[in-house]
Amino acid sequence: MNSQPEDILREIFKRCLDTGFPHVQPFRSTEAPMLLCRVCVLWRTIALTTSELWARLSVSIGRKASEQPQPARDLIQLWIYRSKGQPLTLVLKDLGHRANNPEAADHVLQLFLPHVHRWQSITLTLPNLTFPSVLVSLDSGASKLQVANLEFGLDPELHTHNSVKVAALTRLLTASSQLHTLYWQSDPRALQLVSIRWARLTVLDLVPVWWPMSAILRILEQAPKLRSLSTLITDACPVVRPIVLPDLVILWINCDADVGPLFRLLTAPSLQNLNVSCANMTIPAPQMDVVRCISRSGIRLHVAIFNSLYLPNSEFIDFLRLSSSLRLLEISNNGAATITDDILRLLTPGDTPCLCPNLRIIRFLENSVSSTDTLLSAMVAARRVPQASSAFPIAPLSRLVVDFAEPELSKHAQDIHRLRTLGQATGFRAWINEPETTRDLY
Repeated sequence: MNSQPEDILREIFKRCLDTGFPHVQPFRSTEAPMLLCRVCVLWRTIALTTSELWARLSVSIGRKASEQPQPARDLIQLWIYRSKGQPLTLVLKDLGHRANNPEAADHVLQLFLPHVHRWQSITLTLPNLTFPSVLVSLDSGASKLQVANLEFGLDPELHTHNSVKVAALTRLLTASSQLHTLYWQSDPRALQLVSIRWARLTVLDLVPVWWPMSAILRILEQAPKLRSLSTLITDACPVVRPIVLPDLVILWINCDADVGPLFRLLTAPSLQNLNVSCANMTIPAPQMDVVRCISRSGIRLHVAIFNSLYLPNSEFIDFLRLSSSLRLLEISNNGAATITDDILRLLTPGDTPCLCPNLRIIRFLENSVSSTDTLLSAMVAARRVPQASSAFPIAPLSRLVVDFAEPELSKHAQDIHRLRTLGQATGFRAWINEPETTRDLY
């Protein structure tokens, strides 16, 4: 290994970083980059002079009210020094269960502030604390900021248009023309007072805060380049203008209000991942409007997740016919079952084309199945071993998750027995009335 040229070793060291999870604490001696410094003198020298290895910092506070930030202040400063001029990914997390001394967060942020011009990604997860007062002293914003993930406790000063905290938040989020991803987990009133460059955003995640539909509509009008939107919607309102999001790929909506008007006027031709959950079924479910949106947009869906959408049989069949590219289908119902004999027969491969030939993952959850015994397992078995010579090829099914309602459980003895037998095969797993795991299929 040490015979490799130094530049090759540097590249290998960079790949040791867990870049997919920037929130992971990187200061542990058993993980890169600190682990690399413990192998030998050569590796330590190379690691210490590879600034990219030190450009991600994750700091925790608040496990106990009296606890100092972890890691210690000196190590944070050393880490920043070693990062040289690299763009920084910074994470500050409050892990306490109650309000702690806000000075702890301020002391850490004071170490970050001199390097605000290098901030590329900032995560402030401070559910027990108000907006940090030290950020008010920012003379300028983060000019290179691309990703912001922000969560603060209830702060009345963020609800006043002319407050110094609203001005500081504006400076932070508007200084950069590169900001493309925003995760906002705080009071929606604050974000509505900030003049963000909505037109540049491509990823917007507003979960777990409930937003009035009127505010979401205003955002969508200002953010036409969105590729991913996740939001909780309440307080329905009329939709009077068409909404066109040509680049939207992922749409995740949880609603306790009628979002049918939104889908009636929404066009999203690039949509691939659709997740719609209706939290309160005393309101009208937008099933027809969702199907019509898919038809109008000419969507090639890969993922469809519907919770309490209650698509009637004919409308659900129409949806499946529009979704030949579907790879994952998840249905959850707390009431009337969606998956009936007719649906299962149409999903079963045979001498004629079946619906959704590209399905690889099926989840029928929350009492969504009411069918004749053997039909479900017959559909799964037919999709498990596609016939190579078939005129209508299909993708092999890799996993099935099914939750039978208690009255249905005794009616599906043959289905359950066959599915458990099929679940023992290589490359396929079946979960029947049990939690799905992430265990590798192979």
